[in-house]
Amino acid sequence: MKQKILSIFLIGLISLAFFNCSEVQDEITQTPILEGVHPEGFGKLGSDDFHSFKLQSTNWDLVQCQKCHGADYSGGTVNESCLDCHSSSAGPEACNTCHGVFADDTKIAPPTDISNNYETSSKGVGAHSSHVYESDLSNGYSCFTCHPSNVGNGDFVKAHIDGLPAEMSISGYSFSNLTCENNYCHGNFEFKKTDVDPDFAFIYKADVITGENFTPKWNRVDGTQAACGTCHLLPPRGHLLEGTDPEAETCASNNCHPSAFNEDGTLNKFTHANGEKNLN
Repeated sequence: MKQKILSIFLIGLISLAFFNCSEVQDEITQTPILEGVHPEGFGKLGSDDFHSFKLQSTNWDLVQCQKCHGADYSGGTVNESCLDCHSSSAGPEACNTCHGVFADDTKIAPPTDISNNYETSSKGVGAHSSHVYESDLSNGYSCFTCHPSNVGNGDFVKAHIDGLPAEMSISGYSFSNLTCENNYCHGNFEFKKTDVDPDFAFIYKADVITGENFTPKWNRVDGTQAACGTCHLLPPRGHLLEGTDPEAETCASNNCHPSAFNEDGTLNKFTHANGEKNLN
């Protein structure tokens, strides 16, 4: 009898607990979509509250954007797409979102650095365009020529965003002086006489032909550091004609370096400063 009463009591206790839990569950409401989460100027270019500044303060943590706007930034829980403005195929993760030209996704190197500077005197801008897009002296260099290609877990965008200053994979760059030194492309080279075909040994006045190992200032973009003869003399030291003062076109004459120049006499940027000795 006692056991029967105890069973009835337990059944009643369990039923009461279930009822109370159900009542609590019924009272749970969905979290409302909050308005006014971002300040008024969050989407206005030029505002102190523009979202690029907020992202910079969080080291460009785009995961926070994805929590509300969706993994693909197309709207998410707030039904507000980022892709109306960030219309590149990669959306907000496009390279030109943070640096480059926002309206042109083929221009991913500054002008316009991650602090919205566009003057070449700014260290984040400097000679980027001169090296990547606008050089008349050489073919455009890849970003990875100077910066490491961090890929992390296959997500380059998130892997390479690890704070300032930007990492450099090229040696000889001084963050304090904003200078580049001891690099081939600015004249740190020597071509040994013993390394060339004997038929070309006559062009050597010394045992080696050397460059000037010029140290350019990164944020001085006025043309003074790109003049012919800056990185190597015309002709270079150790060259048969060292000490003479020929016209630049002489380099292409006499069947010596014709591939270094175009038919109109301008420098062929694909064969100049390409790491090879193009003698003919």
